[in-house]
Amino acid sequence: MADYQNIISTIQQTAGVSGVAVVDANGASLQSAMPADATTDLGQVARSVYGNIAVQIKRMQRGNLQRLVLETEQGVTLLSGLAGGELLIVFVDVSEGFNLAQLIETASRF
Repeated sequence: MADYQNIISTIQQTAGVSGVAVVDANGASLQSAMPADATTDLGQVARSVYGNIAVQIKRMQRGNLQRLVLETEQGVTLLSGLAGGELLIVFVDVSEGFNLAQLIETASRF
């Protein structure tokens, strides 16, 4: 079993990160440090998005999905598969000092 609190603490050190969660294969929260306004079914929604994109990536013969970066007017959302099959969800409020490459590199360690 991974040390989810360590994963969350490490990710939170990245400038701009406003919320982090780790969910299992069913989307159930294993550990979370999310803002109060995050939806209660966040894990299930994130799992669904990640799973659907993973299927399409395989159909395009582009290998296995590792990370998915979504950019919206509210910031960046990173969905990253973890070594044990869990899903890391990161919300970022893009601000001065935010470095996407650094966030991806940090998430790739897990």
